[in-house]
Amino acid sequence: MTTATVNAPAEPLRRTAGVAKLRLLTQNMFMRPPPIRTNKSDWKDGRLDFFIEHILPNYDVVCLQEMFEFASSRRSRLVAAAEKLGFRYYVLSERKYVWSLGIDGGLAILSRLPVDTTDSFEYQRGIGPDWIASKGVLYAKIAVRVEGAREPTHVHLFTTHTQASYGEVVVTQPDVKRRLAQLHEFHNFLEEVLPRHRAAGEPVVLTGDFNVDSRAHKLSDPDSVRHEREVEDGSETSDEGKAMMAVLQGHGIDPKLLGPDNSDAFKGKKIIEFHDTLKERLGYHPVTFGNIVVAKDGVVHPRETVLTNKQDNTVMHSIDYVLWHNPGASGSGITAALHDVGVAPNFTPQQPFSQISDHYGVAAELRFSLSS
Repeated sequence: MTTATVNAPAEPLRRTAGVAKLRLLTQNMFMRPPPIRTNKSDWKDGRLDFFIEHILPNYDVVCLQEMFEFASSRRSRLVAAAEKLGFRYYVLSERKYVWSLGIDGGLAILSRLPVDTTDSFEYQRGIGPDWIASKGVLYAKIAVRVEGAREPTHVHLFTTHTQASYGEVVVTQPDVKRRLAQLHEFHNFLEEVLPRHRAAGEPVVLTGDFNVDSRAHKLSDPDSVRHEREVEDGSETSDEGKAMMAVLQGHGIDPKLLGPDNSDAFKGKKIIEFHDTLKERLGYHPVTFGNIVVAKDGVVHPRETVLTNKQDNTVMHSIDYVLWHNPGASGSGITAALHDVGVAPNFTPQQPFSQISDHYGVAAELRFSLSS
């Protein structure tokens, strides 16, 4: 893990009538090391330039996945550009070398606000192609000052990228069990970090590409509609989506969910009641990967084809998250609230690539105010 503070002017939080507003983005950047590419080109340099110029300035804190440093200068270029835009603080996955028998985890947190404390955790190695990446979690304790408060409050921010699935996802597959095992490690990391660094009442936010598809993919009206609809058919949560939340919260799962021979419940020692903010605010699990467009004649087309594998073009997965734990007012009298959250497609008009990544991002606004 790399952390740093640089000497650049930080843009203050937006404030309205004594309320501090923090703009947050989580985005899988799809910046894999060279020479990896999906189709003719991944347009890595062009997408990074567009991100720096058009997307990064709109936020106060940005969490990135697949922003790999290995064999590339793109991560360094991003950090240098972010510094000029006022992102004085950053936390990065630990650099890896050829002799490390793997590459870095591809995670980054960029912040305009002071980062008081950082930490990181590296998961047990993934399986299949994921073995090469040192996937894990980054943590940043971010200070937020609210006008009139004697002391700052903090946001305890985590970002992660877990084991991927390759091909059809079945809950009894080995990659699903490895993913849930990594999420169990994530929960254990939370149990270790939060008691040491978090004051009572300060919010905890988990972000990233969890690679868990929360959509159940069941048509609510199969007699009249032949294709899955994002809103109408996205309200039911998949078995793995339920398992993800149960593991991260510490409740654990019924071991038999993963097959008759599985004995792992992935249960924690403490319960942390996280909320799936997208599902709770929207009422359904929005698509963040492999979206579709339905033509007037009813024919389904993939929304993105430049960066996405053909097998993933129309999968309609919901795998990117902002999870929230808010236990109320902090000891400093400051109340934090998740004011807004939604999918950020980050389309890129007039470019040879149609969006910034094969994933959509998720954006949120956090608001902090003195308790009355």
